[in-house]
Amino acid sequence: MSVLVLGVPYEYEYRLTSQDKNLAECDGYCDYSVRRIVVKDYTEEERQEPMSMADLEVYKKKCLRHEIVHAFLYESGLSVNASAVDTWATSEELVDWMAIQGPKIYAAWQQAGCL
Repeated sequence: MSVLVLGVPYEYEYRLTSQDKNLAECDGYCDYSVRRIVVKDYTEEERQEPMSMADLEVYKKKCLRHEIVHAFLYESGLSVNASAVDTWATSEELVDWMAIQGPKIYAAWQQAGCL
């Protein structure tokens, strides 16, 4: 599957940890070098683990939005032109905020007729 990020196509896919060892330490990542986004998929066993989220499909969508935000920041030059390692453009808090609030902002724009 693919999504356009500022006119640049990014492939995205869901993978099990057994298919991609990078997912052992995270729930998703954006590889700018090959323009690929990967989000963790879950086995039935992982879905039954204690403290597993009840609706992992909703969580996977949020993770995909999060990684797409990373791609937008990269493609716009904001993440690579920052002057420090932990700057606002690579802040996980900021990216999470955008991924979580984005659908609500979009809905408000739709409701206000300003798209």
